[in-house]
Amino acid sequence: MKPDKNDFQCTFIIPIRRASVEPSELHEFTDYLQRLSRARCEVLVVDGSPPPVFERHKQAWGEVCCHLAPDPQYTYLNGKVNGVHTGVDLASCERIIVADDDIRYRAEDLKRMCRLLNRFEMVRPQNFISPLPWWARLETARILINRACLRAADYPGTCGFRRSTMRRVGPYDGDVLFDNEEIVRHFAVRNANIRYAPDFFILKRPPTLKKWIEQRPRQAYEDFVMRAKTVAFLSMLPVTVAITVWLGPRAGLLLLTALFLASVLLSGRGLLRDSAYRVFPVSSPLFAPLWIVERSMSVYWAFYWKARYGGYPFGERLLSKGTGDAWVAGGQIQSRVLAERHRHSFTEQENA
Repeated sequence: MKPDKNDFQCTFIIPIRRASVEPSELHEFTDYLQRLSRARCEVLVVDGSPPPVFERHKQAWGEVCCHLAPDPQYTYLNGKVNGVHTGVDLASCERIIVADDDIRYRAEDLKRMCRLLNRFEMVRPQNFISPLPWWARLETARILINRACLRAADYPGTCGFRRSTMRRVGPYDGDVLFDNEEIVRHFAVRNANIRYAPDFFILKRPPTLKKWIEQRPRQAYEDFVMRAKTVAFLSMLPVTVAITVWLGPRAGLLLLTALFLASVLLSGRGLLRDSAYRVFPVSSPLFAPLWIVERSMSVYWAFYWKARYGGYPFGERLLSKGTGDAWVAGGQIQSRVLAERHRHSFTEQENA
């Protein structure tokens, strides 16, 4: 039974698109939608699936949540963004949570997000993956390296914001692959008060092995705007080969050993940040070298897509941009704001 609109604590928007229906996945996701509804969420599933799949979803979810198609007025190349804007238009709550369909909020997570949205215009939490097949362990190591290297920590597949703020800042660039971070940086460029919450961990379900493999060049493609990072991964193989040829196998082995050890130490630093070991296995940093190897190969795969097709496939469309209009300016503002907050926090600790 759906709660009355006056009882909702937030609107929860899930943009989704499926090419086919997997019965076991459908059952698990239906159960999750029911839990969100029982937690007093207005649940909007904006479904861009083809008609036969859409109808199957509607049969399963029509009594559990509001299941609808994206508004045709939104024509962004990334259909997920069309789903987000459709949901925001229809939301009856000021507090909105947007999440990918592999994100799993618990009741206590929803309460914490709503409390934070009473104080901030946007909240950017963190994800952790469970369960952990071997490919998800590589992804976990990547998350921890980002937590070690980036002031804002890793890029989550969910965020919360106020509906009135979205109305104020206007639509974000929806013709990009990296839409989850584009919306955050769009808000930053327009001076929204954002709470970066590296200690707020939200569960993410691992992809299937097939989907994970499909995602490898996409993640590398999204990183093209980070030129130093892309060049580093591009040069890893040829530099190692060159050193091995010129200076001998031992020199090449020493280089790889140093690189892999550095990746483990970085991942370990991410594990310690905000006590992330509470949700990440302590063995996670050991998989960092494998992620380094994977990305150094995937970046060539991504360049193939760029050179051969001029973009990367997203559903039935080809997206040429990994990141959008707000990426650079929003990242600069994000870095400046977080550095300032860190200085204030350090000064307060010194004066305490």
